[in-house]
Amino acid sequence: MKDSLLFLTGNRGKLAEASAILSDLYKVANKVVDLVEIQSTSVEEVMVAKLAQAADKVDERPFFCEDTGLYIEALNGFPGALVKFYLAHLGIAGIATQVGGSPAYAETVLGYYDGVETHFFTGRIKGHIAHKPKGTGFGWDPIFIPEGESLTFGQMLPARKNKLSMRGIALRQLKEFLHNQ
Repeated sequence: MKDSLLFLTGNRGKLAEASAILSDLYKVANKVVDLVEIQSTSVEEVMVAKLAQAADKVDERPFFCEDTGLYIEALNGFPGALVKFYLAHLGIAGIATQVGGSPAYAETVLGYYDGVETHFFTGRIKGHIAHKPKGTGFGWDPIFIPEGESLTFGQMLPARKNKLSMRGIALRQLKEFLHNQ
């Protein structure tokens, strides 16, 4: 195992996922940094802005941060990167009631900065919104059912979710990149 890798997040669920996926290569350390999120439905736009702010605020190198969005077909791709605000106002049960059954996709963009270069890694997974929340987890895990599955992320064991999820895909891309350095 190499040195630690700094993940800028205040979300314990995201930290646990990153630690599980990267643990054989790095010890994932955590730092909470107050980053202003631009108002955009685009996860990529939000990530570019977050990473630029983080580079000015964080002295440790390397580090990474991420942003994830949920794009719901019945809402013409809304809320995207604004999902946490949508979730805060409607709750998972409200979202399920409003758009249950709708196709959707989830996307994570992870930004890695080594002090010189910036690299981006993207994971995307198709699925649909459940009619009722099922399971636990964080965020919208209890209402997102990945394509080809019958369980929500919230019903899955962490190892299964990490294998399928958009964040897992992006983290494995980062892991491959770091392994080849």
